[in-house]
Amino acid sequence: MRISLWLAAACVIALPAAAAAQQTYTPPPSTSPYPIASHWLVSGSLGTDFSSDADVPGTNFAGTVGWLYHGVIGGEFQSNFSPDFQLNPAIAPPFLANEPAINSYMLNVMGAAPLMAGGQFQPYASGGAGWLTLRGDPTAGDSNIDLTNTDTGWNAGFGLMGFLGQMGLRADLRYFKVSGNEFQGVDASVLRANHGVVVDDQEQLINANILSGISFWRGNVGIALRW
Repeated sequence: MRISLWLAAACVIALPAAAAAQQTYTPPPSTSPYPIASHWLVSGSLGTDFSSDADVPGTNFAGTVGWLYHGVIGGEFQSNFSPDFQLNPAIAPPFLANEPAINSYMLNVMGAAPLMAGGQFQPYASGGAGWLTLRGDPTAGDSNIDLTNTDTGWNAGFGLMGFLGQMGLRADLRYFKVSGNEFQGVDASVLRANHGVVVDDQEQLINANILSGISFWRGNVGIALRW
């Protein structure tokens, strides 16, 4: 009988204490310093080339694929296609018949700042190196000049990504610089050089590298997907 009374008293004391402890308990905070999970990122966008050696805005298409560690740091491969690059007339050589196509392929390091609980907004900056290609048509009298060139270069830029779930938008502004220098041709046109070799159509050089040394800006806006 005495044991039963002790058990009843223990239950009367223990049950309210357990209930109170259950009501006040909160789980421990997450030990991870990162707000979101690591994810892949792809985007496709439409934009324009402008300023520096680009005369007037021309159409540009861009595509990227990358990976971000917890949405903070990672890398991406970025390709840009400008089918009719509006080259500044002040630097366009006289043997170029029409606007050339200039494409770029860059390997970039990327840093971002995921904002809000699910990283719905991600301002970022990225930059890296790669190569650029140019394809152009010479004038009829200069058909022996090859206007298909490839040169190295670098880019740097910043932008903003905004997501609603996996789908979102991406806006990007970027500066490109092709390696090499500018030279003044004998006919007063500004010509290009690849590793110090002067290019001049009057010297009948086969490799007329008008791509070398140019710089320009690109702005793009498009869709993005992460998973």
